[in-house]
Amino acid sequence: MDVLYRLHFATAWRLRQLLRPLVADRGDSPVPSAIIIAGLAIIAIGVLAWLVTYVEGFMDDAPTDLPDGPEGG
Repeated sequence: MDVLYRLHFATAWRLRQLLRPLVADRGDSPVPSAIIIAGLAIIAIGVLAWLVTYVEGFMDDAPTDLPDGPEGG
C-alpha cells in the first residue's frame, strides 16, 4: 500500500509541476516544430519517389523469360 501511496504522490506532484503557469511555457514555439515536420515529410516523399523509381528500374531489368518447371509425369 505504501508503494501505491508514493506512486500517487509522485504522479500528483509531477503533474502539479507541469501544469504550473510559470513552467508551462517552456521550449520552442510550435512554428519551428511545424517547419521541421514539414521538411521531414518533404524529404520522406522524395526518398519514397526515388525508391519507387529505383525499384521500377530494377523490375524492368529483371529477366522476363521464366525457366521451364519440372516436367510432370
